[in-house]
Amino acid sequence: MSTTLYSINLIPLGGFVKMVGEEDPTEPRSFARQSILKRSIVLMAGSFMNLLLPLLIFATILSLPHDTLIGTVTISGVAPNSPAEEAGLKEGDSILEINSLGISNHMDLVKEIETKQGTEVELLIRKGNSSLLLPGSPEFATSEYIRLTPRENPPSYRVVEIVSEPTKEIAISEAKQYNPSLEVGDVLRQGSIGVLIGTANGRVVKDRLPLHEAIPTAFSKIGEVISFSAQGIGSFVSRGENPGLTGPIGIAQVTGEVAKVGIAPIFELTALISISLAIVNLLPIPALDGGRLVFVLVEGIRGGKKISPQREGIIHMTGFIVLIGLVVVMSYFDIIRILSGESFFR
Repeated sequence: MSTTLYSINLIPLGGFVKMVGEEDPTEPRSFARQSILKRSIVLMAGSFMNLLLPLLIFATILSLPHDTLIGTVTISGVAPNSPAEEAGLKEGDSILEINSLGISNHMDLVKEIETKQGTEVELLIRKGNSSLLLPGSPEFATSEYIRLTPRENPPSYRVVEIVSEPTKEIAISEAKQYNPSLEVGDVLRQGSIGVLIGTANGRVVKDRLPLHEAIPTAFSKIGEVISFSAQGIGSFVSRGENPGLTGPIGIAQVTGEVAKVGIAPIFELTALISISLAIVNLLPIPALDGGRLVFVLVEGIRGGKKISPQREGIIHMTGFIVLIGLVVVMSYFDIIRILSGESFFR
């Protein structure tokens, strides 16, 4: 007979695993009496499953026919004193490759740049030509390479009616060229390389990857999300930057907005949320699996000597209270944003 009990609670919101012996650690089969290796594996299993789901979602989406925008990534604006301006990029130039990787639309470039902040990259540029360029064509062969380093902390500007501090402010008329939804009082943050880009001569084609290519690509997408999230957490810890956190209410708002676009974006959002949960759950924060894992590792370092269960319990309870408080604060700002009529993606 199975020793595992499955149950559906009155309010089936989320899921959890209650380990044997949580009330009585002296129970022979209790979690506390298992080896350090077994407990470590159990504590990491949740995050592993949170990463397995996105792998299946991304691989499935990539292997099914889907619309893909194909065209030439063209620069329509260059910010002053930006890496792009210093490298000699100008309006009308076309970006064909980044680090020898061909790009077919502006989102390809954005995703690559996001993972290369602080690292020098090589761009293949076609000067002053926004026509569709193909590898092997004469135009492609006469292009040139430039090097620049995407900024980890690009400058931000407060949107105003009349500019009085050019290094800190930007006129609303100019700001709307970058983001039409901006209003006076908002903050416009420059991109990592400081260019306004679009896809010229774009056309939508049906594309799909064979399964043997979709799976490695799915792994790559997960790696990109983890890298981007790690950068955000690092910026929050080191520089106090807003990590863009949102609570359950905000997630519901995002889901509603994404649902208007189509089914595929909903699955992609599910994958992104699952990856985020995997990362957060392994952070060394009390009450989370990452915090519990720290106690297990400390026990191993101390030669099997455990920290007092009472002391560990107090630490985890404190962490739990802090987490609940954080959720309440995030939910408050989510509600304020919704009541003000703002979109999460603004």
